Amino acid sequence: MSKPNREEKSNRMHFFDSSVFDHAGNLDWRQLIGKAIAVMGFFLVVYAIALFFIKDHYHSIGQWVVDTLGYSGLALFVTLTDMFVVPMTVDIIFPFVLEWDPVPLLLTMSIASAVGGVGGYWIGRLLGHLPLVRMFTSRFSEDGERLINVYGVWAVVIAGLTPIPYSTVCWLAGMLRVNPYMVALASLSRLPRMVIYYLLIRGGLSFIF
Repeated sequence: MSKPNREEKSNRMHFFDSSVFDHAGNLDWRQLIGKAIAVMGFFLVVYAIALFFIKDHYHSIGQWVVDTLGYSGLALFVTLTDMFVVPMTVDIIFPFVLEWDPVPLLLTMSIASAVGGVGGYWIGRLLGHLPLVRMFTSRFSEDGERLINVYGVWAVVIAGLTPIPYSTVCWLAGMLRVNPYMVALASLSRLPRMVIYYLLIRGGLSFIF
């Protein structure tokens, strides 16, 4: 079997170890949507399994989350998660806040996520020359730069809505000095993303249980 050439290696978003770019360097939307569905399905299965084992204690755990986090704690958690390049997603909180009022919940998470993305942008813009910052983005830098070079600020919107790493794209947008006002506006894409994931997870778990 022949080894992939340099172009094929660079056409990777490092998600499920396959490319979301076509050979022309454009996003393969069909594959990207498929991966988004796969991610949603994966989280739903994981949540269903986890909640099955803790279903007798679910309400007490949910109440502990409410009492411990509250909206301010939730906002801080989401902001930090989407500001820094960490192996974590804000979606892990959804199963325990499904009984919260959805309007303030989703507004809080969306605004906090957008703030986190903008914070990540400024980390990349102000500190992008530091080796530590480049280390965090190194695995994604070539593909991320291609995404931004091809789609501009729309790359942030795409990352905000899909499994493409949102925080990393924001860091790279800062390192490439994309217009900060446009990045802030593009980060509002986190609102429909949060709503979609919330509805899917809530609907899926309600169906299962």
